Amino acid sequence: MRKHKDSQGFAVFRGGHFDPWMAQEERERLGISAEARRCIEATSECYTACAETLTYSLNGRAPLFDMRSLRLLIDCCEVCQTTQDSLLRTSEVGTMLASVCAEACEKVAECMRELDGSDDQFITCAEVCENTAECCRALALV
Repeated sequence: MRKHKDSQGFAVFRGGHFDPWMAQEERERLGISAEARRCIEATSECYTACAETLTYSLNGRAPLFDMRSLRLLIDCCEVCQTTQDSLLRTSEVGTMLASVCAEACEKVAECMRELDGSDDQFITCAEVCENTAECCRALALV
């Protein structure tokens, strides 16, 4: 199934078909702001990038990681998932978690850049983490 995006860039599906009204109706019904929705999508992408980088490294496709790097990737996955869940529930601690998520993502991005500046997987992970940190930081300041 291909992703379609609405005018604000959010993926939208209904019954397997693109429906431009669905995303707006859902956001209004759930009370999820556009900023929170961007953060939800960014944390999902970051979780995936970190999990893929962890698997990539554990499968021996990259220089051996130290334990700090492995822990940071795992922690970032967990924080991203928890932040996303809280934002989807419109929890009152969502913005606090977004701030923590921004910090975790920044640490992982820094770590990935220090490991190997030429490895595409590390570069992609760092870029996704930086984008997520930016989204989460913006949401935490709202």
